[in-house]
Order: sequence, then structure tokens, then C-alpha cells
Amino acid sequence: MRIVGGSHRGRVLNAPEGRDTRPTLDRVREALFNILSHASRWYEDDFHPLYDGVVLDAYAGSGALGLEALSRGASKAVFFDTDRKAIAIVEQNIDTLKVGNQAKAQRADATKPPRAIEPASMIFLDPPYGKDLLEPSISALATAGWIDANTLIIAERDPRDPQIGLAGFELCDSRKYGRCQIDIGRMAG
Repeated sequence: MRIVGGSHRGRVLNAPEGRDTRPTLDRVREALFNILSHASRWYEDDFHPLYDGVVLDAYAGSGALGLEALSRGASKAVFFDTDRKAIAIVEQNIDTLKVGNQAKAQRADATKPPRAIEPASMIFLDPPYGKDLLEPSISALATAGWIDANTLIIAERDPRDPQIGLAGFELCDSRKYGRCQIDIGRMAG
């Protein structure tokens, strides 16, 4: 697994061992970030969620999504995971890329997150498939102050699972990549 674009392009990332973590494939990350590079089209002003705020990688695993965002111009990233080994791997990857001044990894559960200092501009949600964690995570993150009307939510799910059906969730884009579905949306303000 490697960073596929930006200032750290080609740098290799460590991934947690075992089957508990399912890293987003390089080709899927590349396609996703190509879509996100044009995310300003979903906003009326000059706001761009990748460059204008904090990025939260809420089911971090290796941290590949948040680290890819930093490589492509995000100013700050926060990483949550409940697994101690995953957080250790994220911290190793942060050290390897020398982005410790821009990144913070913490053991946290996206369904019971710590209170946000400020809303995230972009949130990556890639929970384990088949556990129905997307909607509870979005609700909990919104309650904890991580989500506002500008927050772009990027959710990865099994294509057989239903789309996010939360009241107020507006789907901006949805793409299928093999056994992976990416839904991009925002909560109505």
C-alpha cells in the first residue's frame, strides 16, 4: 500500500496485520481523490473541503485515507480507531511521512467520538462491512460537533448494503469499485 498522489506520492505505508482491517485499494483511493479534487462544485462559495479545514479519518486502519488527504494538500488530519494496533500503525505512518505537526491519531470510537474542537471539513468513514455502523457514526459525529453543513462525508460500504438513509443526508455522488461502494454526501444545514 502506498500514497498515490501529492507531495508524498509513492511512499509506502504500513498496514495492520490480520483480517480485521480492510485497507482501501490504491486504485480506489486514486479514483476517489480524483473526484474529491473537484469537490468545490458541491458548494456555492470558494470552500473546498480537502484544503479548507480538518480531515477526519474515523475508521483509520492504516490511516491511508487521511494521509492521502495530507499528501494532496489538507492542512490537518485526525485519525480515530478503536484498535490499539491500528493506532500504532497510523502513528508509524505519520512518523514515516514526517507529518506529526499536521496529524493526530487517537484511540476513539466513531459511534462514541470525543467532542470536536471544530467541525471537520471532510470525514472518511470506512467501517467494517456488515455491521451497520455508517448511520450511527454520522449521527454520533454530528452530535459531537464533527459535522456541520460544510462537512463532506465519504462513506465506504459493501455495495449490497443500503445507502445512507439518515434524514437530511444529501448524496452528492456514488461510485462502485468492485466489492466497494463509495457514497459522498453532506448533511443539510
